[in-house]
Amino acid sequence: MQQNQLKQAQRDQRDAERAAAAAARDERAKYCASRRDEAERRTADVTRWVAILDGLLLEGIRRTARIDLQRFKRTFKPSAFDAGSLATPAQRPEWRQFEPAAPGMLSTIFGGRERHAAAVSRARRRFDDAMAFWEARERDRHQHLVQARAAFDARMAREQAECAEHNRQIDAEIEAFSERRRPSVERYCEQVLSRLLLPPDFPRRAEVAYNRDAEQVVVQLQLPGTDVVPTAKTFRYIQSGQNADTIVETKRPDSEIKRLYRDVIAQVTLLAIRDLFDADEHLREVAFNGHVDSINPATGRQEYPCLISLDVERAAFEELVLDRVRPADCLPYLRARVSEHPYALMPIEPILVFDLSKFAFIEGLDAVSTLDHRPDLMQMGHGEFEHLVRQVFEAMGMQGWTTTSSKDDGVDAVVKNPDPFVGGVTIIQAKHYKNVVGVNHIRELAGAMEEKKAGRGILVTTSWFTSGGRQKAYEHGRMQLVDGQNLIFLIKKYTGKDVVISVKRPKNAASIDQPDLPED
Repeated sequence: MQQNQLKQAQRDQRDAERAAAAAARDERAKYCASRRDEAERRTADVTRWVAILDGLLLEGIRRTARIDLQRFKRTFKPSAFDAGSLATPAQRPEWRQFEPAAPGMLSTIFGGRERHAAAVSRARRRFDDAMAFWEARERDRHQHLVQARAAFDARMAREQAECAEHNRQIDAEIEAFSERRRPSVERYCEQVLSRLLLPPDFPRRAEVAYNRDAEQVVVQLQLPGTDVVPTAKTFRYIQSGQNADTIVETKRPDSEIKRLYRDVIAQVTLLAIRDLFDADEHLREVAFNGHVDSINPATGRQEYPCLISLDVERAAFEELVLDRVRPADCLPYLRARVSEHPYALMPIEPILVFDLSKFAFIEGLDAVSTLDHRPDLMQMGHGEFEHLVRQVFEAMGMQGWTTTSSKDDGVDAVVKNPDPFVGGVTIIQAKHYKNVVGVNHIRELAGAMEEKKAGRGILVTTSWFTSGGRQKAYEHGRMQLVDGQNLIFLIKKYTGKDVVISVKRPKNAASIDQPDLPED
């Protein structure tokens, strides 16, 4: 019996070991199957994403880009007043709830009448107290009900007024857009670009400058970065041992990665231009600059290189059959400038600089040549003085333009350092004044810099600055002041002309240091 029990125990143990081994094999098989499924799923995801990248343009042109501004209007729908518990009055007390029972015949004989009268008197007092309490509660309820109704009516009136004001602003925006006012057209076009039918992770940062006379917009759009193209092509599960495995990534060829990225940014460019023309029937021309946010690995600094730039008219663009073109081949046909190596983020020079498109310029006047005959700057006209200031900066090696007096938006001239690394747009205000220039003018320049998104601002005057104005400019950090004495110094240094300024300057008007302005 003991031997049989031992054998049975050994058989049971072997069966348990076989069952455990079978369970382990099943678990391992399930695990391997899940890992193979994961590899196949990751391959399918990459394949699907590449298909999405290849079809950006075709998918985007299937819908209209026009924005119906009327749809932004609101409809005021007043809600019904809900008084809640205030609508239900409390139960009014009734005498029968307090009235004592009448005494019987026998009780009347033994003094029940007097006791009943006393009970009635007590009941009457309780009833009167109850009525007084009820009336007080009702007055309080009515008061709260009136207050609640007044608050409700005020809220409805406020919501109705807000709705009316919102709709008034929409109507004003529609009218401004129909009249082709620059801020309204720019806002509308920026809205169009923000709605580009692109994957959610794609950037949509866009800035627009509108030229009403030419019915042209200049667009600066952020293109997707190089990480939008997957570097992996397929994934494969490899079981390298009993308890060792891995999912191996098959790299996508570099040539295919670069081709895909070039095609993606070309599709985004064509889709953006198509949507602008489709959304605004008045536009005759779109100048497009496509940039990428990046960090220079050599310097660690944030950069924004331009990879695509083109200027196309509606008539030429509408000749394209966008559902049949090859986007990367279409851009050269439109005479676009495209980076030779966009995947390496090699920048190009834009056809039309976005910053400068924000300004209205006039033909330059040679104001320096008149200084031989009229060396006193105060004898110049205001416009002639603005041209002189622009020429001084051009003499430093910069590119300069003078803005129109009616559309300068607080900007008299614009200069640009052509150096691609340290250059940028600087706006200039020229104050042909006899009196002191104060803090308000500094704030005006700061506001113009913000509106025009200029990197720097310079305020030039024939007079002098208050100490508060100099402090305000110093606190701003991107602003420089040039007073009359330093202007004389700059004109002498860069144009060789000796000038005077017939401004009576107070003795306590200390001059700022000689300006250390950027040179080429």
